[in-house]
Amino acid sequence: MSALSARIVEEFCKLCDWSYQVWINHRELFDDNHRTPELLQSKGAHAFERLRKISHEYTILQIAKLHDGAVVSGNITLGIDYIVKFGGWSPAISLELERLAGQLSSFSKQLRAPRNQLLSHNDLAAILSGNPLGEFNPGEDIKYFEVLQNFVNIVHNEVMGTPFPFDDLAENDAEILMAMINS
Repeated sequence: MSALSARIVEEFCKLCDWSYQVWINHRELFDDNHRTPELLQSKGAHAFERLRKISHEYTILQIAKLHDGAVVSGNITLGIDYIVKFGGWSPAISLELERLAGQLSSFSKQLRAPRNQLLSHNDLAAILSGNPLGEFNPGEDIKYFEVLQNFVNIVHNEVMGTPFPFDDLAENDAEILMAMINS
């Protein structure tokens, strides 16, 4: 049993799913797109690069927001920390959610600097350094969303009695869009 209402759990799961959808769209349209090198050399290269940057920054922001503290500047924020701290979980579920949150946090720490220095603020030192921010090893993002799916399923199952699968049509939507662009 949880202390969280069904509505709060649904909204949390939808936020996680939205982060997944944004990420999978970015991967399909830019990172895993076999035409990216060609498109970066095309007449539309500037627009393509601009869209890639917008998508990349938005993806980082959505993931990073899931890892905000439960209370930020006196305001309650709905994220992983809130779910863990205020869920009122049984000891076994609490332990498992804390373990998964730790795994998720290790990935999200790599996104904190770009979120704080370039997305939330125009940090002068970060801008002038020109160094890339928010890099991670290949596959870490895939693992992150596998763990997040597990976390969400546990939370949703404990409150609603069913898992909450992420929208697997997001990948198809991105593929359809690329097919339209290619035709």
